[in-house]
Amino acid sequence: MVDIISKRDGPRREDERARRMIQANQGAITQIADRLTQGAYSAGKRAKAAASNAPPPPDGKIFHDLTSGRAQTGTASGDIRVKVSVNNRVVAYDSGSGRQLHLLGEIRRQDDVRYFALASRENGFFSALPEDVTEAIGELDGQIIDDACPESLLAGEISERLGFQ
Repeated sequence: MVDIISKRDGPRREDERARRMIQANQGAITQIADRLTQGAYSAGKRAKAAASNAPPPPDGKIFHDLTSGRAQTGTASGDIRVKVSVNNRVVAYDSGSGRQLHLLGEIRRQDDVRYFALASRENGFFSALPEDVTEAIGELDGQIIDDACPESLLAGEISERLGFQ
């Protein structure tokens, strides 16, 4: 004799009871999840809902040139400073807000010689500097950085030429 066990149509009784219990207590579950994740649970659900309504991202690479929306050097809120960051980028920034105004270039190394590379298309940068900034510090392109001309002296010279001091 053979017993035939067939699958029932629909969910199992235990699954149906669990689903009803979760639906009945959804508010409490959401509140506990928000408390455990410090609000990230609901924020993630909102972000997913917003992303599902957004159009799909375009294919290919997209480059954003953010120079047009930035504050001009004369209208900055605080005083403007030039610094060489840890990753060898030379930037002009507003010390009041901390906002970067310009990427002026970077310190590069070639054959154990460190030099300043101005942010220009010729040096491999996507966005070139404004014309007035390039005219003011263009002579420093290729300046060798060593004991005679350390990074701090380069930053001071750039600040002086751009009128930030």
